[in-house]
Amino acid sequence: MFFLLIIFNLCTAFAVETEISGNLEGQVRNSTNNPVAKDAPLLQDWDQENFYLVYGNLHGKVEFGESRIEANWFARYSESNLYDPAPLGPFERDPYFATKIFTFPNRLVARDIFQMQHIEQSGNHQTESILNKFYYEWDDDDQRFMLGRLYVNYGLGEIFNPINPFNQPTALTSTSQVAQGNDGVSFTFFVNDNHMIQFLFLGDKRIENYDGAINRTLWIHGEFRPTDKLQIDYVLGEDQSRNKIGSQVSYQFEESLGFFQFLYQTELITPEPSDHLWDVLVGYDRQLTSKWHLRFEGGYQKQDDYANLGTFTRFLPTEYFAALANVYEVHPLVKVSGTLVNDIKSGFSYLIGKGTYSITKSTEVEAFGFSPISSGDSTDNLAQKLVTTDIGISLRAFF
Repeated sequence: MFFLLIIFNLCTAFAVETEISGNLEGQVRNSTNNPVAKDAPLLQDWDQENFYLVYGNLHGKVEFGESRIEANWFARYSESNLYDPAPLGPFERDPYFATKIFTFPNRLVARDIFQMQHIEQSGNHQTESILNKFYYEWDDDDQRFMLGRLYVNYGLGEIFNPINPFNQPTALTSTSQVAQGNDGVSFTFFVNDNHMIQFLFLGDKRIENYDGAINRTLWIHGEFRPTDKLQIDYVLGEDQSRNKIGSQVSYQFEESLGFFQFLYQTELITPEPSDHLWDVLVGYDRQLTSKWHLRFEGGYQKQDDYANLGTFTRFLPTEYFAALANVYEVHPLVKVSGTLVNDIKSGFSYLIGKGTYSITKSTEVEAFGFSPISSGDSTDNLAQKLVTTDIGISLRAFF
């Protein structure tokens, strides 16, 4: 935080416009374990625990001429006995898997060269302090240049968004106002009013460790609008030691939006064993009435048989899924939402309910519940046995 404020104050002397904003949120949740998760080989041998979470962002922006500097500091503190499992004989154990779900996304820098973060887990608590955005931008009518730690935002998927591997969707989690940073350079060219091409050159040292080689990302994302209602996005490049190619096609109807995504990934370029991967998404979004909003997403994410339980790129460990999300405005100050997700192949189903009350323009309270309502085939996807039943409440404020 201190580093962020120093940069911001130095720049204000030359700035035409400055801005500071942020948010702060606290959560309490009670979690009940899935009894099957206690069995081998999962060994999640706990029954019921409380989980406490406080997190927030401090965002600063300075604009001068055609240039801009933006930075965001993210801090998170979480506490639960789930961080501190009892040893198995002489062997220490990692935190229980549920903590990864409660703090999703638990990796706030998707492509990391510079670190600029402090993460410490000790006993029953974890503390994180991360500069997850810090970049310089130069912009004119025909092009845009960005250098530093960037947010990469594109794609219409809210539950699954395969064409964008640089920012995980959080529609199914209890957290909000969370985004992932990516270290590198971005060049954007506005070919004309209907066509934009973005070149991303990113790096990641976590794969080879910070003393090793940089794992590179060379990525192209384009947006093309043949008509006012039709948009075609395309992506291709090398990322995380795989070659990838994909697209999104979206069409704006009179009162709804339909879209389709696919992403193909080759085997790993490196010698490690791996699978070819396919991701597919179909979506439909409609404002049914002035108060009722409906969204459907269905998709397929091919599992890499060589990967471990923690490598899914989505919140839920499902290979096939169909999700129906509803948001209803009971009152201008009260919204309720319900989302049902079903794994078509295994039969696993997950229900999420939320109710949000706006106390003031900048403060709101939310009650939430998450629960598996049907279990999947026990031999099909062991990771689904790790999903817990949770109820909780959060208080958030914006400034």
